[in-house]
This record gives sequence, C-alpha cells and structure tokens, in this order.
Amino acid sequence: MIDLAVDPDVTDPRKTTLVLSHPNNPTGAAFDNDDNLVLVVSGSSSGFIDIIDISVDPPVLTADSPIPMPVGMAPGFTGQVLYDPIGKKAIINTLDDGAGCTQPNGCTGFVAFDVPTRVFGQFISANYAETFAFNSATNQVWDASDSDPGNQINMPDFSLANTAACVLTDPNLAGDHDGASVDFTTNIGVISQENGSATVVNLNGSTVDTVAVPCAINEGGTPPNSAVVSGLPGSTAGSAVNPVTHQAFLIEDGSPGITLLTLPTAPVVQLDPTTLVTSIGAIPPNPFGGTFRTQGDPYAVAIDVCHNKGYAVDSSSTWLVQTDLPTLQTTPASIATALLAGQCTGTTSTTSCKNGAGIIYFALPPVP
Repeated sequence: MIDLAVDPDVTDPRKTTLVLSHPNNPTGAAFDNDDNLVLVVSGSSSGFIDIIDISVDPPVLTADSPIPMPVGMAPGFTGQVLYDPIGKKAIINTLDDGAGCTQPNGCTGFVAFDVPTRVFGQFISANYAETFAFNSATNQVWDASDSDPGNQINMPDFSLANTAACVLTDPNLAGDHDGASVDFTTNIGVISQENGSATVVNLNGSTVDTVAVPCAINEGGTPPNSAVVSGLPGSTAGSAVNPVTHQAFLIEDGSPGITLLTLPTAPVVQLDPTTLVTSIGAIPPNPFGGTFRTQGDPYAVAIDVCHNKGYAVDSSSTWLVQTDLPTLQTTPASIATALLAGQCTGTTSTTSCKNGAGIIYFALPPVP
C-alpha cells in the first residue's frame, strides 16, 4: 500500500505490505470501488483470487481469501483482472493449467467472477490474452493476444450465451497485439502493436453477427472504421484510458518512452484520423540514476481518473512513477527533465523523487 497523497521527499509513502498466504506471484489487481475491495489474481499451475479490504487502514485480506479458481483454470503468466462496476463482476483472463479442465471449450479464455457472492460464472473460450480491456457498457472484452491473427482480435461478449469469443477483423490490426484499452463512453479502443504504432478502432454503432461461427463483431460506419497511429516510441505496448478526458496513456515494454493519445471526446459514426493527437515524452532516470525501464508482460500501467495522473512500474518493481498527464500533453519534452537534487525519504537515493516537471517517483518495498 502506497500513500500517493504525501510528498515522497518529505514522507515515506510506503504504508504496509500484504503477504498472500500461498505461492505464486500476483500478476493482476483491480479496484472494486463499490465495495472498497482490491481483487488480486495469481497462479499458473493453480489459480487464486485474493481479496483485500481497503475500508480499514492498514488494509487486510478478507477471511475467505484465497478463493480457488475452477478446476483446471489459472490466470497464467500474464493474468489480469478487471472490475465491471455495472455488472458488479470481475473479468479474469485464464489459462488451462492441465489439471483436468471441466469447461466445454477448454479453460483458456475469460471467466466472470461475481464479487458479492464470490461465485464464478460464465466462461468464454478465447486465445490467451497478453492484456485485455473490458467495456462495461457493451459487456465486451477487447483482447490483445500474441495468438491472434495479425488482422483480428478476440472479443468475448458476456451479454451473449456463447461459450466462444466473437472475432473482430480489421486490416489496420496488423502486428503483435500487445496492449488493449477502451473508452467505454465512446466505444473507441486502442490496440498497440509493440512496433512503434497503435491501432485505434471505433466500435460505436457496431453490431454482433451471432449467425457466423465464431460470432463476428461488425464495425459501424464504413469499414475499416479505424486508424493506425505511427511514430510512437519503438516498443510501445501497455495502455490505459481516461474516459473523462478521452485520452490514452501508453508505455513502452522495457524502455522509458510514454505517450498521451488524445481520442474523440464523443461517440462518432466514422473515426477521423486527424483527430488523433499524440504527445510523446520519456520518464527520466530513477533516484538512483538508473534508466527507467517499464515493466513488461504483464504491463503495469494505470490512470488515476480523478486526478488525471498516469502510473507505471519499473521492470524491477522498485519504483512506481506518477506522470502528470496535462503536462505530458502540453510540454511533453519537459517530462524527461532530470530529477531535482535531494533525497527520497526512507531511501538512500542520490536525488529527489521529483523533477518539478510532471514526474514523481514513489519507492516500492523493499527499496533501501
């Protein structure tokens, strides 16, 4: 638990560390803001959900943690969980762990978990996701998977009774699908290719062909209702969307490059590529002077919607970095400004935690 409200040059932000009661590294976490809970998934040989009660300070694991996943099912090495505030459920990507799957189409795909009742629900088979996004307004998953064909992504639709994922085909979906995020207010999503480009897809007005096998997502407007945004940092991968500002925050895989991508602010019939604006910056070296390298699969990237801040974790899980997104938008070059002289409280750093230009480093345990 990190206190983001403090000045890390004055107060050590590290409040407590929660230790899970079982093996396997946690790979994904989501905030259930309805119930003041954090959902954590872990496991490749066997899967678990741990639930953290953050209504108390310091937070504690709930008495029913850990909750085993269905037989044969685990979150896997890039396991993630997203919370659906409309359906009051969590969506978890899953991998068949070879322990005797009882699902009709295998155990690789996505499963719903009802948070209030702690019961696993609908399972939809799909390619194993490297990352994914969930549009709670349409009940559809946007899947970024290395196993998808170059011009397709899987789109499990939890509003259908289907046990297999639908498919979205778009010629602009070309490359290594790595990151996925979506603006639920406009149904516009971002799929990164990890090659210096990302594809923005407009599914406003889209329809689902349930006769096709597998079911197909048909774009509205004139296909392809999408656009490729190029010129991004070379290994751009993970992303998150702020549905209030209608902007996506993208990070690289193992490198310091970051991008703010401005999307349409309202639903549109046809995506206009000229409305997609990028602001590109780079996170400066950390308080010990080392190059910042973003964490790869699974990508640790998020947006604080209330304060419009972007967050990324480094590859050694030593630092959490906060980026002021308005600064990244207006003066992107300033983001790379070196950290100020000083010392991060509670560490042996050689500089301040801040650069005074939109970047703040927060130490993660057990940084000395």
